[in-house]
Amino acid sequence: MTRLATKDRERFYVEQAARLLGATWGIGPDRESPDFVISDGASTFGLEVSMLFTGQQSAAGSAVKKSESKTQKAIQNLRLQYEAIHNVPLAVKFVGRMCEENLAKVVPSLIAEDLPSKPVGHHLVVDTNNGLRVHVTRGFRPEWYSVNDRVGWVDRNPVQKIADAIEEKATRLEQYKAAVGSDIRLLLVADQFLNSGKMRLEQKPDLDKRGFDAIYFLAYPESVIVFD
Repeated sequence: MTRLATKDRERFYVEQAARLLGATWGIGPDRESPDFVISDGASTFGLEVSMLFTGQQSAAGSAVKKSESKTQKAIQNLRLQYEAIHNVPLAVKFVGRMCEENLAKVVPSLIAEDLPSKPVGHHLVVDTNNGLRVHVTRGFRPEWYSVNDRVGWVDRNPVQKIADAIEEKATRLEQYKAAVGSDIRLLLVADQFLNSGKMRLEQKPDLDKRGFDAIYFLAYPESVIVFD
């Protein structure tokens, strides 16, 4: 993901957190360290955004997220190949084995269906006969993704992951304060649409905020929990 796309995504999560909080946040221009300066009425604060991921973590990041990103990149390439021939918005859901042999069959199969001549809502299933089924619907906007990456288990006790993220970001707290002032807050995001972000707090734990004025845990799109 490019830096611009990453900042756009971070801004989206900040907007969603504000919506769930019922807050009116004025989000300043993109920046770094911290990611945003937020105006909230007569006050302002710095807000750093950090993603949380399930599964094993290493110096290279989340193994689950890396796998999701690789799969989505392959799907995006298929979408671009198809739309270069027929610029028709499709909802395309992949279920099963995402190997190169199977993926190579998808675009020729879609072209053979002559989808530009079909009405919006037309649905079909492409079966590679090798463990992959592709559910296709002509729609109003393109949406191509792997269902495999969206149906995993939910981590219902991610307290240690939250604490680790707070501790890591706290090492830069003085840098944030020097840049935008003393009120610094942290937004931790778990995107539950993907397996890598399927986590939920069953109860609000006591957390050491490590000097942050407030910490927000956004389990997108369902809820936000505030530690202040």
